Amino acid sequence: MNTYSQNHLASMIHMQSGSSSVVATTVESDSGADASAPLAGRASRALQNLARDGNELSQALEERLDSLQESFMALLQGQMEGDKLNLEERLHLYLSPEGRLVVEGSDNDTEKVCEIISRKPALQRRFQEMAHLALLSHGVEVACQAHSALQNSEYEAENPLFSRYHMCLKGPLSHFYIR
Repeated sequence: MNTYSQNHLASMIHMQSGSSSVVATTVESDSGADASAPLAGRASRALQNLARDGNELSQALEERLDSLQESFMALLQGQMEGDKLNLEERLHLYLSPEGRLVVEGSDNDTEKVCEIISRKPALQRRFQEMAHLALLSHGVEVACQAHSALQNSEYEAENPLFSRYHMCLKGPLSHFYIR
């Protein structure tokens, strides 16, 4: 276990403290009028603004992402043509947790593509930017869906997105996470 995984684990674990009467009191208070207003103040206003402008923001992010993907492919294909590289099999590219571009696939092809990327650092920078934009766009979409669901409990009650929220309970420890 490294420092990153320890920090990640620590952020996921919620230690329950106090007696069961504290838990019962919390559950009872949640069934009152406060439960109908899950967010208030700045959070509510920010989400209302996001709901109003979210589609426009998502569209702008997607357009920028499409443009970057096209230029990334043109740059990579240009480099591959220069090296007379024809891929034998499908390759999988992604960012490592450290932010490095990882290439997986057949050994021969991955070596050649890694060599191209090392000679052309703009490919890694562009891929990182695409990853950031894709995650941001996805996050805006998810935030808009979750906000709509909070506003109307019947809205998208069957949305598979919300099945990603989990809780594990065992003894005095519980942890909540999104899978």
